[in-house]
Amino acid sequence: MTQGRPTPASPTRRQLLTSLGFAASAGFLAGCQTRKPASASNAGSAAGATIPAPPTATQPQAAPVQGTQATFRFDPLIGVPADKADRLAAAIGEKARARGLPLVRRNDPTATYRVLGSLSAVGDNQGTTVSYVWDVLDTSNRRLRRISGFELSGDASGDPWSGVTTTTIDAIAARTVEALAAWINLQAPATTVQLDPSAGQQI
Repeated sequence: MTQGRPTPASPTRRQLLTSLGFAASAGFLAGCQTRKPASASNAGSAAGATIPAPPTATQPQAAPVQGTQATFRFDPLIGVPADKADRLAAAIGEKARARGLPLVRRNDPTATYRVLGSLSAVGDNQGTTVSYVWDVLDTSNRRLRRISGFELSGDASGDPWSGVTTTTIDAIAARTVEALAAWINLQAPATTVQLDPSAGQQI
């Protein structure tokens, strides 16, 4: 008569029992951790937590030299075909004279500010978008101001610049001159405020 051997537990069952054992241990430890009271230092940190105040609004910086004492010279444009660059330079000159913005010749070393311009044109089946960036530098080549924007123009077939009209160029010139004029006439923000001693009093 053959003595029967004990049937070993199947691997699946052993794995299941082991997993349940680990899960029970983990649950017990987790329960102990959740029931642990917070230390005084942690409680104090949580109670004393503060939300940082939002930053104050950034005020635009006024031009170091303002009004009619300021003069500008424009360097050659970057990324613009010669015919469009000539038209834009002429339009800027016209708008500047009408606005009273003092311009000097390109190679004049006495200019208060030097303006570097870069333009790009991107065309699709809906038209052409001309983006422009102007950097205003002082005599030490330190950038003081950046002016940027874009204008929409007509359709472009092949070369996007072919869709840039005179109206678009004139609009860029007008916006540029107006931004420069506003900048040199911007007053510096007051650093102190004089309060009325009687303010807030009730009779």
